[in-house]
Amino acid sequence: MASANTKATAPHRHLNFSSFHVPTTPCQTAIMSSQKQIDPKKQQELQHQYTNFKNTLQQLAQKIGDIEQEAEEHKLVIETLDPLPADRKCFRVVNGVLVERTVKDVLPTLKTNSDGLKQVLEDMLKQYKSKQGELDNWKKKNNIQVVQP
Repeated sequence: MASANTKATAPHRHLNFSSFHVPTTPCQTAIMSSQKQIDPKKQQELQHQYTNFKNTLQQLAQKIGDIEQEAEEHKLVIETLDPLPADRKCFRVVNGVLVERTVKDVLPTLKTNSDGLKQVLEDMLKQYKSKQGELDNWKKKNNIQVVQP
């Protein structure tokens, strides 16, 4: 029953990254400034900078998604092992090798790994938000407006 509740509330988790979608389609940048003509070299440089920002954000989004998935897997395994007797045997993959352990041996390691993943996820979200803020400031500074075809 607990897993059903977890799945029902999963989209509303605090660390859910689905609201930070970065479009993968190429975008054009249009320069909106007081000047009538923009130097093509300058426009190309701005386009390159914009593309770099977007690529960095996309890579961060991918990493965050991967870490979220791994954290969910850890959570599921912990929830599965918690109610089991401590001396019950279980199997774990360590460096590509399946090893036999007991629940009491595996559970603390899983919890430590899960906590570490949560911390990494929080750090990556901060990094993403920071990079998004940099992009927003850069767009204001350079009077950039994104036009999607």
